[in-house]
Amino acid sequence: MTAEQVVEKRRLAPTTILTINSTIAAALGVVFAFFIDSLGRWVVGALLDRGPVLYNNRVEFTTGGSDLALAAGAAASIVAGIIFLAIYPGSRAHDASRLAVLWLILHCFRQGFVQMAMVPFDSDADLTKALATLDLPGGFDVVIGAAGAIGILLVSLAAAPAFLAYAPSRDDIAGPRKRLGFVARVAVLAGVLGALLAVPFFLPDPGTGLIAAVPLGAAFTLITLLASPGTKHVQAPQYPVEQNFSWGLAGTFVVTLVVFRFFLSRGIPLPPNPDGFFAQ
Repeated sequence: MTAEQVVEKRRLAPTTILTINSTIAAALGVVFAFFIDSLGRWVVGALLDRGPVLYNNRVEFTTGGSDLALAAGAAASIVAGIIFLAIYPGSRAHDASRLAVLWLILHCFRQGFVQMAMVPFDSDADLTKALATLDLPGGFDVVIGAAGAIGILLVSLAAAPAFLAYAPSRDDIAGPRKRLGFVARVAVLAGVLGALLAVPFFLPDPGTGLIAAVPLGAAFTLITLLASPGTKHVQAPQYPVEQNFSWGLAGTFVVTLVVFRFFLSRGIPLPPNPDGFFAQ
């Protein structure tokens, strides 16, 4: 066996490297989707004179006022998902950066649609409180909940061909069983591990149930998994494409963690605090 063959044998399989990249991308998707949700609350809260303070794991309102600000997070998440979805087809290379955008799209929609789906069932949910301030006809909460549930279902189903398009070769997704196994690794496993990797960004526990809910952020990929065997007409390279670990994703992960833990954790008020940049 030549030295080149030894190196090739020791190298991780392309799907394994893809799964590692997908795990980091999934974690970043969870974090940035939550951040976009928080930005929506932060900005609208300021417009409604609620004295919002942006933290790494929540937005606190320091003054009373309209609860409509609580709906801004879900709205911002869905709008961001639509914007990223519009630009997603612009890149034809199925590389790590595009994979990160895919996870961001999915988690933005999840962030918004799940809040909508919970409206008929949770009277203490933020979006439920926000809608209660409006003079809406009876049963409208059910309509909102159904729209959220349908949105999550459609996004989960559409994710199946999107993930399958990242297959390193046609052989990796040739047949229902292989498509199922590929999505199980690159979407479901990576989604669960990515959600767990995202937990340190939101520590300490804010007491809102956020930390306990973060690992459930990949639950929608189970629908994606079920849809994968029947997904056809997916373009994949005829011959295996070399996969490399994305140092760019890893670096973004580390920098974002530092910003969340040592910058946002101190709280940023809007409008700015005249006595200092941070709330603490």
